[in-house]
Amino acid sequence: MKLTALLLAFLPTLIAAECYKSGESWDRELGRAAVERACNQLAGDYRRGEFGVKKFAQNNGQCYVFELKRLRESGGGELRTITKDECKGGMNRELYGCGQGGTSSYTNWMY
Repeated sequence: MKLTALLLAFLPTLIAAECYKSGESWDRELGRAAVERACNQLAGDYRRGEFGVKKFAQNNGQCYVFELKRLRESGGGELRTITKDECKGGMNRELYGCGQGGTSSYTNWMY
């Protein structure tokens, strides 16, 4: 029981989530590769309210748009760093959780 509580303390807190109800469905393989590319470019330092956007046109005619936004100040100071792995975790939740994409807000980040 204590181990479970300890592990849950390190998980990001989901504040809001919404799947888009229209649009084309993701091609999961192309989407996974696009998440990797987007997070390689979006990883870095952000101030509260700052955001980054990456768009990738695919050969199948689809365009994937990835947005990342820093939501709030945290105890660590004005700048907060998002790593490639943290970015990919959030973006992949959208890719695999929502057929046409979506948006989720956690404690520090909106994807």
